[in-house]
Amino acid sequence: MKKLMFVAALAAVASGCVGVTPANSVVAPIALDVQCPAGFVDNEVKPARMGTATASGIICFCEGDASLKAAMDNGNIKKVHHVDFKTKNIFGIVGSTTTIVWGE
Repeated sequence: MKKLMFVAALAAVASGCVGVTPANSVVAPIALDVQCPAGFVDNEVKPARMGTATASGIICFCEGDASLKAAMDNGNIKKVHHVDFKTKNIFGIVGSTTTIVWGE
């Protein structure tokens, strides 16, 4: 019984510490390689280049810059065609989100 209580307490403490929920994302206890759009497209801009930026975390420690600006800077993009998000989450213990920007 003590083992079961220990495992339940550990799961309660560890779950949900690292949460990644970008716009229009799917939220689930285990989400591997889930891609979602940001919900807008500018058809006057060509999707000629791609830039990415990632933030990740484990348990209660997170690092990185997954901002739109960081992704635009990494892809040398001045005008945005559309934005996608890539998400990974494993029981709130390990997680990451990547912003993917397409533009020119």
